[in-house]
Amino acid sequence: MTVSRYRFVRRSEPLRLREHSMTPPELITRGNLPHWYVSGAAHFVTYRLAGTIPREVLEALTKHKDELLTRPLPQGMSPRERRRLVHKQLFAEYDAYLDANRAIDWLVRPSVAALIRRNLYHHNASKYQLLAYCIMPNHVHVLLQPIVPVDEAARFVGPDEASRFVYDDNEPCGELADSQSPLTVIMHSLKSYTAHEANKLLGRTGQFWQHESYDHWIRDDDELERVVAYINANPVKVGLIAQAHEWLFGSAHDRFLHDGDISGFMGNLKLS
Repeated sequence: MTVSRYRFVRRSEPLRLREHSMTPPELITRGNLPHWYVSGAAHFVTYRLAGTIPREVLEALTKHKDELLTRPLPQGMSPRERRRLVHKQLFAEYDAYLDANRAIDWLVRPSVAALIRRNLYHHNASKYQLLAYCIMPNHVHVLLQPIVPVDEAARFVGPDEASRFVYDDNEPCGELADSQSPLTVIMHSLKSYTAHEANKLLGRTGQFWQHESYDHWIRDDDELERVVAYINANPVKVGLIAQAHEWLFGSAHDRFLHDGDISGFMGNLKLS
């Protein structure tokens, strides 16, 4: 039994991805903004409703990012390592803002949240392996493993271009526009249909999802475990429920109904 700091994760074995290496080569594609894709890795993605973070808040986050990236580099830390740390720090601020400011909360409606859940499962085992998710009132956390062979992924940039970015110090940092890559094709699948159908349920028109997403690829099994715990803890942390498996629109609830496990990790389970 392993107990997290939120005291609801219980399992007999560590969380692991079963089929792919967790340290594959990194690929980057060209578009309006670059979007990282790591063939075979799991990705932690957060996408949010349109207009949930005001322009002035986004500008403040960008300014903070620039300040962090221009500070003297700590001894022994590479520029690339610092960008990854800043990326995580900015995400924490971004997610905290979404949790604390829920004026736009269309996902709190059960009919809309159920639509998002069905769509996540619709593409499971075809476009990705769904590992964990949580549908919050104004954003969605999802941990997924794209189902794209390495050679198929490489053709999006070509081996020569890809190799130039493997040790690039300018890895993207912060929320990025959805652009051309296998991962953003997945994001289009998650956003396009649900935007149209959710607007019908809400009796509204216009943009539903923000056109950017926050993406972080998982480096190892320890990080995988931390991310699963983070996703499941979100509704607990903000006081929406007492235990993660009580939140109806999350993998902790789905897994609990399946076999009583409250880890929230889906792995290779075939749930629907």
